[in-house]
Amino acid sequence: MSGDGSLPPLIFPSFELKIQHNEASTRIFDPVRKRYVILTPEEWVRQHCLHWIVSRGYPMSRCSVERLVDRSTAAPSQRFDLLWRDASLAPFLLIECKSASTAINDATLRQTAWYNLTLKAPYILLTNGLTAFCARIAEDGSIEPLTDIPDYSLAG
Repeated sequence: MSGDGSLPPLIFPSFELKIQHNEASTRIFDPVRKRYVILTPEEWVRQHCLHWIVSRGYPMSRCSVERLVDRSTAAPSQRFDLLWRDASLAPFLLIECKSASTAINDATLRQTAWYNLTLKAPYILLTNGLTAFCARIAEDGSIEPLTDIPDYSLAG
């Protein structure tokens, strides 16, 4: 998949890719899940975003990848992409990744806001790898757009 040019260059810096090819699939290594996963267009964005966030000082040990939003009530399709937790293990930065062909728009924001009703992360990031939208979520639920992700030191 990556060798045929179908995966576009992204806004995130490149990193050392660990890719496995076989006749059935192409896989990329996920350092959080500690295994190779199928390389889909969304996974391409997720892995680039993950590596970029870690390069910005976020500890990989506080990251969760593709987990159910709420195990007791969530449908299997309600999985967040990336979630960083603070020192108290409370949600800090919720990230929703889409494939490069999917627009970041009101529908994407609504999906992330819906997940965040349960998670209550004070920061969100939406990206398709070509564009990104970061915001602080105030206690009253209002959204304050940011020009960059918050420094992890704010996680306390």
